[in-house]
Amino acid sequence: MLADLLAPAVATAPDRPAVIDDAGMITFAELDARSAALAGWLSTVTDPGDRVAVVADNSVHYALAYYAVPRAGRVLALINQRLDPVEQAEQIAVAGARLVLGDEQYLAELPGARTTFGGPVWRAALAHPPAVGTPDPDRPAWLVFTSGSTGRPKGAVHTHRSLAAGAWGTVEGRSVPDADVYLTPFPMCHIAGYNVLVRHATGSTVVLPSRFRPAEFVAAVNAHRVRSCSLAPTMLHALVAYVQSHDDAAMPTLREVAYGAAPITADLIERAADVLGVDFHQGYGMTETAGNVTFLTPAEHRMGAQVLRTAGRPHSGVRVAIDGPEEVGEVLVDGPQLMAGYWDPTAGAVTPRTGWFRTGDVGRLDADGRLTIVDRSKDVIITGGENVSSREVEDALSTHPGVDMVAVVGVPDDYWGEAICAVVVAHPDRRPTAEELIDHVRERISAFKRPRHVLFVEQLPMTSNGKIAKDRVRHLARAATLGPAD
Repeated sequence: MLADLLAPAVATAPDRPAVIDDAGMITFAELDARSAALAGWLSTVTDPGDRVAVVADNSVHYALAYYAVPRAGRVLALINQRLDPVEQAEQIAVAGARLVLGDEQYLAELPGARTTFGGPVWRAALAHPPAVGTPDPDRPAWLVFTSGSTGRPKGAVHTHRSLAAGAWGTVEGRSVPDADVYLTPFPMCHIAGYNVLVRHATGSTVVLPSRFRPAEFVAAVNAHRVRSCSLAPTMLHALVAYVQSHDDAAMPTLREVAYGAAPITADLIERAADVLGVDFHQGYGMTETAGNVTFLTPAEHRMGAQVLRTAGRPHSGVRVAIDGPEEVGEVLVDGPQLMAGYWDPTAGAVTPRTGWFRTGDVGRLDADGRLTIVDRSKDVIITGGENVSSREVEDALSTHPGVDMVAVVGVPDDYWGEAICAVVVAHPDRRPTAEELIDHVRERISAFKRPRHVLFVEQLPMTSNGKIAKDRVRHLARAATLGPAD
């Protein structure tokens, strides 16, 4: 079961900090004992298989719920705390949650049975006799909603076995060191929280800030002597800009940055390496795969642009294949870390997954087994009968010094079927014109891939785990009144 991931550290380093949050710290021994007590209490107020939702910021308490709810034989439903209360209530209803745990600021507006972290009921729960028994490793442990970057979130159900497989796969693929100090600002409601399991399996301390803010990130790294961290490309971009503009923002202990969740440009990696002086790891995965399935190592990051454009190789516990008539097609994944299936709220059960999992990503495998993601299948634009990868156009635009961030989508067009639209956040000190950007693309890739519309915005809509919300970008682009750009 998931709690087994804690066992080595509990046995060999019980007093080592397991989790540090904005308010305090908990050791491995305390995390193990308190999660067992919380599991014991949950066993008295819910039934086996019940869903227990959590709505909260990152914290020690959240980490307790990660282990305690599955330990009790219940299913932890992770609800995004940044949604509005109506959306949160909808996800709780979809999960059919019997009980909701979390922070008072979020629970106050939610219906049903609620227990506030830090409240009297919670404190009583942590003093309860510990749970006994071992849950079936193939029973559901977490219900994780997809990010919703391309549509309505779905509930992916992971078992004890799939989560543990995802954690150990990352330990192997990323060569995670023992007894590290690691920081993750990703919201724990997303599958990126599996990195807590990864690091605890290696006896490492996990630092959990409640939000990502560059100044507070730098302060936390220095206060806790953080050696490694995970960041989304948008976070890395903001961190690099902050460090460049603040002379006192050095982080001498930081050695490794793992990135993922969204595509990244070679330019950002080069700037970040120069400014931060760290090594980089890349991981590719998704909610349904319990974390990453392929990895690009620091050494591979130094092998040139062609390798840097890839997402690396699969770890030994998974298989990755391409389904298509040619070398480019949909990326398929198989292995023990795949979800059991999607949650069916009408049946109150899991719709089982069978066979290879279709990721919805378009990619290719090279002769060395490295995977390159060409695009999301939904983000391929068909214009004038030609397929255009939005990512290829985004990469071309990102090399312009006046482009701070960009998302490319297709918009309806009577003549072309779809026209390419670039939604751009301009650099504050270098604001290009639409014509300048179109010419920039035309000089780098085929002319038919150039944008026909350019929309400038102050910021791009983002999901809470740092991805550009392409569905919202499409709505924005299609609603805008844009004349032809050429």
